Amino acid sequence: MFRLFLTLIILLSAFNALAAERVVILAPAAADVFYKLGAGDRVAGVTKNVTEFPDAVKVGTHIRPNAEIIRSLRPDLIITGSADEYYADAVKAITGAAVYKYDPLNLEEILTAVMEIGKITGHERQAEALAAELRAKLASVKPLKEKPGVIYEISQLPYIVAGRGNIAASVVSAAGGEILTDSDGKLVKLSVEKAVALQPDVYIWQTGPMNRNPVEPEKRPEFAKMKTKWIHADERKYSRANTGSFDAVLELNSALRKLYE
Repeated sequence: MFRLFLTLIILLSAFNALAAERVVILAPAAADVFYKLGAGDRVAGVTKNVTEFPDAVKVGTHIRPNAEIIRSLRPDLIITGSADEYYADAVKAITGAAVYKYDPLNLEEILTAVMEIGKITGHERQAEALAAELRAKLASVKPLKEKPGVIYEISQLPYIVAGRGNIAASVVSAAGGEILTDSDGKLVKLSVEKAVALQPDVYIWQTGPMNRNPVEPEKRPEFAKMKTKWIHADERKYSRANTGSFDAVLELNSALRKLYE
């Protein structure tokens, strides 16, 4: 969390306490926060897969943003994500804009980012209200009779699961479960044999851009002898760190309670 507060201090110095007025969002997950804060009037450009702001100029993808288009928008703030470090310095050099890295690793860091974005866009009151609403959702989570061990599948091919540093792990934990992989990374390359040996109580598999057409895990021969309960997840809700993560907690908590009633 310290890294987020440090980012905020740097940004406030860069803006001389003035709110950002022209923002380019290269981290798709951050668009949701701007939308929920009602800060759409500050958004000048977004990546092509962002749907929250249809009137904003498309500036390419989050991995390959078009620097010329970004420069033409004259932004004073660029929101980057975990995949944008290489491009952030280049874009900053071209535009002279401040760069804010949006990369929450857990639910608490999402709440911190909400407050930071509220501060730098002049939407402090909206940010406080949104953070309170999100905390209320967490407070409504109902305890489980037991704490299930969970494997969360990011993709079938290559076989990748969520590590403890993945936002999905934070969702699982808040919902009452526990990620079984011991890595602190976001993405963990795991052998199928190791997954079976971990004997998860619950196996969650996502579908979305990172896992487009997976075979349902319960139908895979390699998992035929694995005694577990299966839950399907929407990648856009479970693997994107934004306000939707809190809805994912409630959804998963409900699903787990039904399995363990």
